[in-house]
Amino acid sequence: MEIQKKVLLIDDDPINNYVNKRLITRLFSVVEIVEFLDAVSALEYLKENTPEIIFLDINMPEMDGWQFLENYRTYTNRTKVVILTSSIDPSDRLRSEQFDFVEGFFVKPLNISNTNEALSKV
Repeated sequence: MEIQKKVLLIDDDPINNYVNKRLITRLFSVVEIVEFLDAVSALEYLKENTPEIIFLDINMPEMDGWQFLENYRTYTNRTKVVILTSSIDPSDRLRSEQFDFVEGFFVKPLNISNTNEALSKV
């Protein structure tokens, strides 16, 4: 039996999470998906859990993706993060490169190509 991979989705839009879950499970049958609608709850979860990959939205209320990354940077047991955003601003892509654990920067929504690219690394 294959080892199950754990994927974390952090996006304040439940529709985006739903669409991304459907695509990921269609492409990778052996995957567990945990979703959060806010970054604060996700950080709490990550204190005790280490998924193989995190898909992170940038623009969220309360704590945005940048604040999440700054907080997550202090964790000793980090995993790969892929930014998944509606932003097409080149400065956001450059800013994401400041974090050595950010493995990708994709414009929403996920598609077959970028999902395969991200998950093939885990």
